[in-house]
Amino acid sequence: MHGDLAGQRFPVGDSPVTFGRGEDNDIVISDPAVSRVHAELRQEADGFVVADRGSANGTRVNGVLITGAERLRPGDEIEIAHHRFTFEAIDAGAVTVAANTKRITEAVKSEPVLRVTVSGGGPVGLAFALILADLMGPKVAIRIYNGRWKRDGRKVVWKGHDEGNVRRMQVVTIQSRQFLKMPQEMQDCLFTPGNYTEMWPSGPDSVNNVGPRNIRIAYIEDQLLELANKKRGQIELIPEPYDAESAASETVKQHVLAICEGSRSRTFSYYKPKFGAADFSLYGLDGEQLSDMVLGLRVKSLLPDPMAVLLTVSQNRFLLNSLNGEGFLNMRLTDQEANEAVGINPIKQTFSGCIQSEPCLLELGPRGDFMCGTHHTLFLPALLRGSAFWSRVQEGLALFGVPPENLTAVTGFQLNMVQRPRFSVRLYPPTATTPGTFGFLLGDAANAIHFWPGRGLNSGLASAISLARCLARPRRGTTLREADFTRHEAVMSMLQYRHKSRAWLQMVTADEDGNFRAIKDIIAQGITEGDEGHFDPEADLEELLLRVTQIRDRLASRIDGLPDDATLRTHLESLAAPLLHTLVASGPWDTVNVGGEEVEIDWLLEDPQPTQPPAPPKLAATPAR
Repeated sequence: MHGDLAGQRFPVGDSPVTFGRGEDNDIVISDPAVSRVHAELRQEADGFVVADRGSANGTRVNGVLITGAERLRPGDEIEIAHHRFTFEAIDAGAVTVAANTKRITEAVKSEPVLRVTVSGGGPVGLAFALILADLMGPKVAIRIYNGRWKRDGRKVVWKGHDEGNVRRMQVVTIQSRQFLKMPQEMQDCLFTPGNYTEMWPSGPDSVNNVGPRNIRIAYIEDQLLELANKKRGQIELIPEPYDAESAASETVKQHVLAICEGSRSRTFSYYKPKFGAADFSLYGLDGEQLSDMVLGLRVKSLLPDPMAVLLTVSQNRFLLNSLNGEGFLNMRLTDQEANEAVGINPIKQTFSGCIQSEPCLLELGPRGDFMCGTHHTLFLPALLRGSAFWSRVQEGLALFGVPPENLTAVTGFQLNMVQRPRFSVRLYPPTATTPGTFGFLLGDAANAIHFWPGRGLNSGLASAISLARCLARPRRGTTLREADFTRHEAVMSMLQYRHKSRAWLQMVTADEDGNFRAIKDIIAQGITEGDEGHFDPEADLEELLLRVTQIRDRLASRIDGLPDDATLRTHLESLAAPLLHTLVASGPWDTVNVGGEEVEIDWLLEDPQPTQPPAPPKLAATPAR
């Protein structure tokens, strides 16, 4: 960047690279202030470090004198005397090395490397990084921060349960509209035999006759992290949380900060004012934001998938999403039940809302209780086995063919939505020494969506694909501008409208006059009527049976193995009459209104051709004399 070698580019590989005045160095700096062997850059673990070799005048990284081996990140500046170097992405074909010496005899100038920081290495953050790396090749250097990782030799892996990391074992449904846009390498690593199923029928979000696929979140995280470990030349994995405040001096050197954590993350909170105030009233009733609480029950169902699908879409109280029967049975709670869904510390005799606010996973213990390993609380409703709340949990297990012993953990989710005004913003302006940093909201930070219709991760993946394509498009100049993200903002706004409108219709229902009412309140009324005996058991059975058979007939062409009338009747007759009344009252999924046209990223951002690393130049043979 500065000095006699300014403009030249040097390769970094498995062998150490030495700086110094001596002719036998890899990078020869002809300067009396530089020692004969001044410094060394070498690979350690999954990254690179620079170390001073006992020079007289020292070595600096980003202006700070180093005393040992200093870990390097793309964009870091190395200073040796008055010579400055920038550490960037590896591009093995960018230089030509003479056969008889280590000195660089020719340097090929290349386009500036786009420096990208990702806060949050979950499915969306990892997917965004991998897609961007595939599209831009050596023209991008990405670093990803995640506090749930640790180093294991040269690799970065997920921390274990004993290290305080509770893995997300929920099963999610990914639509083919999203996963078919991923690089083939990503598709191949995710969808391996035995690790996904096609539980749900194809629909408007299915393309090329490929249906949605169920897959466990933890498996997605494992596979994408493993793939990212293989991209060391482009992706740096940093096993620590991203601290926006302390990292501000580094963030200003980046072109992009992608916030891929939840809306409650510290990174989002730090930059939240820059994205503008969200509207909390749009998804609300009577001027108040509407919120649902869902109890997540980790189960193993004995019912076949086709029966589970019918039972799920025929009512709004319970939702089972599973992988070969294993997954979470989600129970929409009434406000009274939500207040009762708390933990209790048996020693201090104090209550805890950790299952709601964290949310924590309370696992089945040897004495039959459900305990939070972090807060050492027990799930109170499970202790009160004779309570009405726990009885209704047992009814849900019976509905989906789950033996009591196959319930192994409980957790909770607080669900609400807001309307965001924008998803990209300039965080820091460009200066003479910094490029100007843009921030982006992706995943739940952008559009936290009620998961009942199963579009949360799909919205996150779509946002990651959109931003990656937008950044990979040719731009005018080297500085990013607001105008460069017009199409991405349009995609994000369409995704927000489409997915949140769909989710809203899973939170409320309209009466004959068109007035909205919260589904959880209708469920509460059904429970009260059941407790007081104000219902007709025979009429409820016949109504629910009719509803289920009608749904079955609509899905018959898209799902194989659907149960016949006799099987359905036998199963429903085995359930408690108050449960049947609550299910009838809750109503079926609003599949008509939530169906229809889907957001297609290709409308605005076509799929660019991935950038392939250039082939190393061939050395001309020297004729013999």
